[in-house]
Amino acid sequence: MKQFTPILFMVITLGLVAAAIYYLSRRFTLFFPAPGMKGWVWIFSLGLVFAFVGSIGFSELTNPFVTAWSLVGSILLGAFILLLLSLAVTDLLHLLLRPSPALRGWLTVGLTALLTGYGVWNAYHFRVKEVTLPIRGLTEEIRAVHLTDIHLGNSRGKKELERIVRITKELQPEVIFNTGDLFDSKTHFNGNEDVLDAFQTIAVPHYFVFGNHDEQVGLKQVLHRTEMSGVTLLMNGMADYRELQIVGLNNMRADDETFDIHANNDSTTVESVMQRLEIDPERPLIVLHHRPDGIPYMAEAGADLLLTGHTHAGQMFPFTLIAKWMFGYNKGLYQYEEMQIYVSQGLGTFFSPIRFGTHSEITLLRLMPA
Repeated sequence: MKQFTPILFMVITLGLVAAAIYYLSRRFTLFFPAPGMKGWVWIFSLGLVFAFVGSIGFSELTNPFVTAWSLVGSILLGAFILLLLSLAVTDLLHLLLRPSPALRGWLTVGLTALLTGYGVWNAYHFRVKEVTLPIRGLTEEIRAVHLTDIHLGNSRGKKELERIVRITKELQPEVIFNTGDLFDSKTHFNGNEDVLDAFQTIAVPHYFVFGNHDEQVGLKQVLHRTEMSGVTLLMNGMADYRELQIVGLNNMRADDETFDIHANNDSTTVESVMQRLEIDPERPLIVLHHRPDGIPYMAEAGADLLLTGHTHAGQMFPFTLIAKWMFGYNKGLYQYEEMQIYVSQGLGTFFSPIRFGTHSEITLLRLMPA
């Protein structure tokens, strides 16, 4: 049954999109009658196709025209969602104040433009969140930074990464943990310019595990470029940093019973890897995994802390509500038995360079003796 989940998701999504286009067309025919109902249906349908193809369809291509289309299309895709929210607001306003249809139309367009502008600014405005965590077995504080979901691609590149690295270095970490989705497309795979040059300026240990988007755009390229930039790859393996044991897990299923559209459904699972690793139960253990999955197996192995991302906290309202339901561990700090879990909202965006109701986050972790 779980194998049919992606198909069911697509059917539901297409149904919701069709309903949204109909709703928008009815409203805009009232606001601006000239194109007529059929005209607005065509305008919204073609506009959405243009936006969707630009946002989702070009991860394999790298020429400047495609990059521009992708950026414009992805912004329009986010604006389409904010248009629906704006229309809901002006519909409510209509019940209270009864403005004319034309005024409602211009208020809807103006509010959409305002929310879109704010959402783009918010997505590129990186915030630092400080979290203090007591860790069993530590004898002195370790100052760490957690980075995740940077999503380098058509809407993020070298300048954004340089700014992320600059902020990170200003926090004076002793170690950096990076939990994947570093790349979102192959835009930066061509040419001599290496988008990851800024990583080479980091003088402290930097540990990385890959995410589902890294796999989708070409894992071999991602791993090669990441390793060449001075980052330590952890692929179902372990490393030692001072008193810490660090486990880095690949993007994979929790166990054999799990079907996951975001992971390779092969025989390697969080359960099997955590069982075979030689973990010292007397020393503190931190697990790095791109997604908040397989948590019981990490706790069973004695993990003190899981650092993860993937969720973007939903990125945009109303997806923020859906993310809470989908992931359970959506953003922030959680406790599972004796293990702490920290889910970062991440630094990048997926499908649209807009955040509304969430923030782009660099996490400063103060790991303290318990």
